Amino acid sequence: MTVTEPPATSSLREAAGTVSERILDRLADPAATMAATRIPAEANDSGVAEGVWVELTLGSGSPGLSLAFSGGARPHPERVARAHGWLAVATRAAADGETTPSGIFKGPGALAFAVLVANRATGGYTTALHRLDAYQRQLVHTALPAVPDGPLETIGHYEVVRGMTGVGRYLLARAETCGEELERVLGYLIELGCGETEHRGVRVPRWWSLDAPRIGSEHLMPDGHLNLGLSHGVAGPLMLLALAWRDGVRLPGHREAMERIAALLLRWAVRDEHGPYWPNHLDLPAYLAGPDAWRKPAGWPAWCYGAPGVSRALQVAGAVLDRPDWTAAARDSVERLLAVPIDDWGIADHAICHGWAGALHQLGRLNEYFADPRIEQRRDLIAARLVDAFDPGVPFGLRFSMTSKPFASDVSGYLDGAAGVALALDSYACGGTPHDWDMPLLLS
Repeated sequence: MTVTEPPATSSLREAAGTVSERILDRLADPAATMAATRIPAEANDSGVAEGVWVELTLGSGSPGLSLAFSGGARPHPERVARAHGWLAVATRAAADGETTPSGIFKGPGALAFAVLVANRATGGYTTALHRLDAYQRQLVHTALPAVPDGPLETIGHYEVVRGMTGVGRYLLARAETCGEELERVLGYLIELGCGETEHRGVRVPRWWSLDAPRIGSEHLMPDGHLNLGLSHGVAGPLMLLALAWRDGVRLPGHREAMERIAALLLRWAVRDEHGPYWPNHLDLPAYLAGPDAWRKPAGWPAWCYGAPGVSRALQVAGAVLDRPDWTAAARDSVERLLAVPIDDWGIADHAICHGWAGALHQLGRLNEYFADPRIEQRRDLIAARLVDAFDPGVPFGLRFSMTSKPFASDVSGYLDGAAGVALALDSYACGGTPHDWDMPLLLS
């Protein structure tokens, strides 16, 4: 069903809250949720059902499910107990399983954010939180990369999902106990942001990485790439540096690094007939050819790449440094989304990362500053789509796109599945965008 006009906002918010609660009810039992998290045979390209539960992750694991119950804005008597149940699962997994350092979306870093949000919601879990603070501090001392003379080996060194930008967001939230390590991470990002390096006989930003955005696509980018996205690219460090500046943590070179990253993003705000958008990433020929030569169409609105994720980083950075040109660029990219009919956005998923829930929540964050009724009207349309898509006949009420068949997989997690949708609808239902649960996304 194509939604062209939302119901009255008050009734729509009430319906969104109801759907959020119904989704969370389906995520309450850990054993049942784990068993139901899968790609059904009819949706899998192989024709065989495949379990996709990945423990100790924010994508499809127990930390993200705990966060869904702790992070909601509207009180519910069962949520604290359900969050605790999922934290117990995650804690056992952390004690028994692999604990290789891997950022904040996998491993102990994911558990750290789940415990942090539970602590803020209840005031409890202080012993566990201090233990995880110690883990994150040690991680910085053992795993913070050196800035190389040439390009980076991988974007995984600095990005939000696997790298130091995500770790830095946790440290900023815990600055009272992790201040020294926070400054070390910020210093690393500032050094990357302020410099250039030589690669294949030309000068490129220090963010240049020798890997490819996707594993298995290295042959498509033999000279590496420059990543512009919020989750995997330079917009993530810009957002962390802006949040630190906002919170009064300011280091030498801090402003310069933000200015240089913002200038890079403004330079690569290419345009089509609707307005400006950002390429996801650039290979060396594209970077050398420059933005005027860019001919690839815009991708769909997402958190991970392009607008509105990059828009949010520029908006916050522009606000904290009083750079109206940056906030104007963010606004222009949102104006482009308003100019494109919603049926032409190309979104083929419900999830936070690159689906309708992510668009709903990110536009809400952006509109805290813009206060544009047209953005709220667009959010109403998106919320109505999610409400209308709820199907009581599928395990989590909504399905997600993990294969070539859209809206066909049963995914329960925070980033890629039903838990994230429940949080986005909960925020919409309460008429705001509550803090805490979207910190791992670097949206606040």
